[in-house]
Amino acid sequence: MVVRLRSLRGLRRRRRVQSRTVSPAMGGAPRKKRSTEEHDAQVALFREHIVPRLHADAVAFAVPNGGHRAKREAIKIRDEGGSAGVPDICIIWRGVTYFLEMKALKGRVRPAQHVMAARLRGAGAICAVAKGLHEAIAQLEKWGLLRPAGEDTGAREIAA
Repeated sequence: MVVRLRSLRGLRRRRRVQSRTVSPAMGGAPRKKRSTEEHDAQVALFREHIVPRLHADAVAFAVPNGGHRAKREAIKIRDEGGSAGVPDICIIWRGVTYFLEMKALKGRVRPAQHVMAARLRGAGAICAVAKGLHEAIAQLEKWGLLRPAGEDTGAREIAA
């Protein structure tokens, strides 16, 4: 049996395109981080509302459960007990646990998030979904977790 190979003349090698961004370790400018509407809203919520206005005896933290990860990192998180669908923000105050899932204005809740919210409610937690920064602020105020804006809060820190 004879196998004929095509000529390689028509094939061109792809040129290596040099990256325009250089890492800080190489003496260049730092690379710009990608940001999303949901990420930016959550950062603003913590910086401008939760940190300065949350009741002093409440505990708030973000759950780093979303985003795209390398397969190896995702396996590590799963092995450590990470679960799909856990809401973005958890606040515990006066024996009650609140979970808030933040979405972009046009974002949708995934099926795993619906399932997890139902499980959390069954365990006694209070859960909600907020689309955008303004809905998130309104929800936290509705729950009574934020002190009125402008109230003298003094300097304080949220333990991580």
